[in-house]
Amino acid sequence: MDRSYQLRHLSIAPALVLAPMSGVTCSPFRRLIKELNPGHVGLVVSEFISVEGLTRQSQRSRDMMRFHENERPYGVQIFGYDVDRMRDAALMVQDCGADLVDINCGCPAPKVVKRGGGCELMRQPEHLQKIIAAVRKAVSIPLTLKMRSGWCEESQNALEIARMCEQEGVEALAIHGRTRAQLYRGLADWSVVERIAEQVSIPVLGSGDVCDRASAETRLRGKIAGLFIGRAAMENPFVFSVVRGQAVPDLRRSPALVLNVLWRYIELLREEFPDRAVVGRFKQLVTQMCRGYDWRKDICRASTLAEQLDIIQGVRARLEDRNYSVSSVAGCVTSC
Repeated sequence: MDRSYQLRHLSIAPALVLAPMSGVTCSPFRRLIKELNPGHVGLVVSEFISVEGLTRQSQRSRDMMRFHENERPYGVQIFGYDVDRMRDAALMVQDCGADLVDINCGCPAPKVVKRGGGCELMRQPEHLQKIIAAVRKAVSIPLTLKMRSGWCEESQNALEIARMCEQEGVEALAIHGRTRAQLYRGLADWSVVERIAEQVSIPVLGSGDVCDRASAETRLRGKIAGLFIGRAAMENPFVFSVVRGQAVPDLRRSPALVLNVLWRYIELLREEFPDRAVVGRFKQLVTQMCRGYDWRKDICRASTLAEQLDIIQGVRARLEDRNYSVSSVAGCVTSC
């Protein structure tokens, strides 16, 4: 998987992107993924941020844009409906120092689409065109957009949206091969991604169901420029290395390594959040990454960070009694 693509001065190499995920891709998670996959993540993107919050000076929304220099290239994804607020929020993204701004046209969540944002914009292409034109005129950094194949099986207009985006100055597209109606059910239709990549001149990346090297090779075909990887990064934070053909321990058989990854994530989370906010974010990773371990439920039932830490320490002590330990998460990925 040696593909790369260019966004003006930005070289996205390799063409593997940590996809934006609401409530997940905060700075600590992005940094964890980059640490565990050195040289194998071409771009990281923030969790999507409401333009209503940003333009109303919400501190929480502004904090969501924060990043560390070692996260670059770094993009911020925004969502909303109001043209002026989308423009002003994009300017705030540029002012914060991000490398690119991404417009969300793919979120299927009812609370987002009922306010006109996310995938609802695909049902209003004329309004979306106004948003893109306003944002493109306002910012000088690269502009990208993420969408789905359409609203439903009978309304798959991703190609028409893609052509309009190209005309209005969007510089790269990510397409999730499911409709809004599908949510995350079934398999993503990558033929849609491939067809659009053939018919526009800007880079088109695909999203949906990439979880290992085999699934990546199957989907990265034709003129598709690269891959967005989201949920698989929670199940296996080493997935980018896996896609790149690196030898990675099986997390289902490496409990000591799993514990070290979790411990490192807690360290990163505590740099950015108070302990009470760490608990929920930590559970998100534990729920996905620790399937098959009997202590998974104990951590998820814990109501405080202190309880979670005690559980981890207890499990670690039992492993050490069995001489089953890993000193650090660094250096555990090697070339096949």
